[in-house]
Amino acid sequence: MKGSSIWTLPEFKPYALRWHDRQRRLVQLRRYYEGTIYQDTAFKLAHKLYAQTKAMLSFLARAVDLDVALVPGVMGPWELSDKALQQQRDAQATLYEWSAWDIEGDEWLEDGATCGEAAIKIVPDAEQGIVKMQRLRPEHLLYIDKHVVEGVTMPLALIVDPAAIAPNGETYEYAEAITPTEIRTYWNGEPHGYDGAPDRFANPLDFVPVVRVRNDGESRPTFAKCLPQLDSVNELASYLGNIIGRHAEPQWAAFGVEETELTRGNNVWFFPDANSKLEAILAQIDVEGVLAFLQEIKGEVKSNLPELAFDDLRAKDQIATETLEVQLVELDAKIWRMRRRYDAALVDAHVMAATAAMVTGIRDLTPLLAPHSLDYKRPVRPISELDQIRLEEARLSLELQRSISGGDGLTRAAQGQPDEQDETVVAQVEEQE
Repeated sequence: MKGSSIWTLPEFKPYALRWHDRQRRLVQLRRYYEGTIYQDTAFKLAHKLYAQTKAMLSFLARAVDLDVALVPGVMGPWELSDKALQQQRDAQATLYEWSAWDIEGDEWLEDGATCGEAAIKIVPDAEQGIVKMQRLRPEHLLYIDKHVVEGVTMPLALIVDPAAIAPNGETYEYAEAITPTEIRTYWNGEPHGYDGAPDRFANPLDFVPVVRVRNDGESRPTFAKCLPQLDSVNELASYLGNIIGRHAEPQWAAFGVEETELTRGNNVWFFPDANSKLEAILAQIDVEGVLAFLQEIKGEVKSNLPELAFDDLRAKDQIATETLEVQLVELDAKIWRMRRRYDAALVDAHVMAATAAMVTGIRDLTPLLAPHSLDYKRPVRPISELDQIRLEEARLSLELQRSISGGDGLTRAAQGQPDEQDETVVAQVEEQE
């Protein structure tokens, strides 16, 4: 029935309020990222903002985009640790190729940095003989840890797209309810099978194939700290912009003249009376002072986004390497914190995908069932070619020295002990990473 929804069904109706609250919050964060949040009149009323507030200053997208670029690692995106076997590296490459993860992964990270959370759905395709990691938009997911079915408590993933596109071009609500035992699909709240499958069938995986990750412990976006300040600075900037705009062609007042005495020609007013005068009616506002105040607030907003530290560095003609490292240490620390969460979620997705592959008779991903991890030491920022060469040379020297066995009277290197100079080089370069 057109216009119906899964949220009207008795089983799912208790979750409807949670779903709609979640939608409002996530859509609001998306609009902050897009710079369209102040086009929402209801939002401005709820936050008591000036009615004409506009996104005069918007740099949240730049912070998110930089997170997306840096979290995977710019030198070797999502690279496995040194302890990983070659078979695991090959299996990872196969899974990422099947999943188009160079694109899906960026969108997954954008979800997390923008909405504070992200999700991956594992999608086996027995017909093609592949398993995909599919980015699942957080606003389409509601995960219930404890859902009761016939007296049994189990997890439930509700995947709902209220604006799915039908083959005829019409929009409808697509819904999917997944538990470890069963998968059900719906069209506008009515049971409906897709692609020849029934609307209700047993879950062959025996688990809910969804991996979730939080951007931080409270599921906050990367720009959460600066949102209140951003609203204030955009409101004030909008006030000032409107005042300046209104007075681009101001009203004028004439003093000491009769109405009939005033004549105009070539945009110049002439007064027969030498004592008469004409003055523009302008708001008595310290524009220069307000602009300086706006710049100060803007600086405070940007200080809560370590990703924008590059702005200050670009403004300087010369900067020492040591100063560069100090100014970017906050960005590095933030990326490390985010990376730990996304790395762990991605490894969980590897294992889940390999398990799904085994169930469907696909063996290519089996090595990913063995314990493995991503390389937590992969650099946050690019390192120069010279530093890469120095690092590789130092590591080769250490390996050579450690491979040498010796006895009494041999040198430090010959005894298999690393040379102090090589150790220093490796330490310095790795510190820069």
